[in-house]
Amino acid sequence: MFIRVIKFALPIAALLLAAVAVPLKVFDANGVDRISRLRQEIDELKEGNKVIRRENESLRNQIRLFHADPRYVEKVARDELGMVAPDEMVFQFPDGENTEQPNF
Repeated sequence: MFIRVIKFALPIAALLLAAVAVPLKVFDANGVDRISRLRQEIDELKEGNKVIRRENESLRNQIRLFHADPRYVEKVARDELGMVAPDEMVFQFPDGENTEQPNF
């Protein structure tokens, strides 16, 4: 008779324990909210990876141009480094902020 009670009570006790434990685990700090935050973080990281991949591709293209096109090297030297050719003259004009206008 004792074995019958155990065979009957054990599954019921397991179900009751599951009915209490599962909601507690789902809604605690490591439950649904955390999963949602982690999914959002994954989405943000994926978007960041896309941006970095685009930047990498742009840099690869620049490297190809440096190796293949001397005109591109000259353009970068002029635009970014302010370099000029030996036979060129450079004129520098002051900004318009502090210049006085001549009176005619």
